[in-house]
Amino acid sequence: MGAAGKVQLWVCPSRKQIMSARLSIPSSLPSLLIRPEMAMQAAAVCFRVRDAAVEFLLVNTSSGKWTFPKGRIEPHLTGSESAALEAWEEAGAKGQIEAAHFAWYLDTKRTLGHDNRTREILIATYLLKVHRTVAPEESGRNPSWFLPREARLRLAEMRSTRYATLLGEVIEAAMKRIRERHIASGLSQHGKLRRLALG
Repeated sequence: MGAAGKVQLWVCPSRKQIMSARLSIPSSLPSLLIRPEMAMQAAAVCFRVRDAAVEFLLVNTSSGKWTFPKGRIEPHLTGSESAALEAWEEAGAKGQIEAAHFAWYLDTKRTLGHDNRTREILIATYLLKVHRTVAPEESGRNPSWFLPREARLRLAEMRSTRYATLLGEVIEAAMKRIRERHIASGLSQHGKLRRLALG
């Protein structure tokens, strides 16, 4: 991601809350993106490996789009902890989540009211290896597993090319990180890394 600097970010300036979770912002990220009115969120990129194939767990938004479980960074939690909480509430997923985020992406969220306006949000992504799933606390989320190519297609639905591309890059970054984890765990010695890369 390049050189990174530590900054404190406002998540909800209208409520005058300053997030204590210090997120590393890549230097390549345009400074204009870091503005007071932009909401910050954390997403859990949930995955599992079945028969050497990686699958990602996506959920539906209220508007019917597919997305990663995500939400605001709670004042008393880190970004990683907030993402893990969203995974549990929206997808019913429990597992091992990494402490540091591995990517960022932009997306839009509908504002409150009946005018159908949207606002842009900046989202930090945390990799979560799912150990078990149950029915989620939130209804209507329809948590579903997808292979990487299918996950990219689902995430692109009902989104402009700009946002679809960014989400596709998150899937690619996640696959790279997962392969790195498999190398570290020694699974590549059993020939699984090669098959994993084809997922």
